[in-house]
Amino acid sequence: MLYRLVYFFEREENLQKPAVQAFWANLGISLSFLLFDRCVMPSVVVLAVGDAFSTLVGVKHGRRKLLGRSLEGSLAFFLSSLLVLLFPYGFLKAFLFSFVGALTELLSRKVDDNLSIPLAVSLSCYLFKLF
Repeated sequence: MLYRLVYFFEREENLQKPAVQAFWANLGISLSFLLFDRCVMPSVVVLAVGDAFSTLVGVKHGRRKLLGRSLEGSLAFFLSSLLVLLFPYGFLKAFLFSFVGALTELLSRKVDDNLSIPLAVSLSCYLFKLF
């Protein structure tokens, strides 16, 4: 029953390796936690919300291509992350984390974005706290 559930929700291009996206996401979140401690929180939100909305909007409404992704999906990533992060982090941090996440997704080609997004957002949080 679990296999059917995994295959039902899996993307067609990942059917040969089911749950590979979940593996990369868990690895990215775990590494972010180990390296950046509490800075993992905004990265989890950005990955969960932004990546989901970018896929939903990009697949359904994506018309304009930008570096192999849809402009509409990238904007959905940024705006959805920004809205969710506004209350807990304020505008400046929410903008920074959302921008870094959207840019990382847009530029991720060789490394899975489920790994790179948490690491990039956590790093930006960590660096932001240093200044």
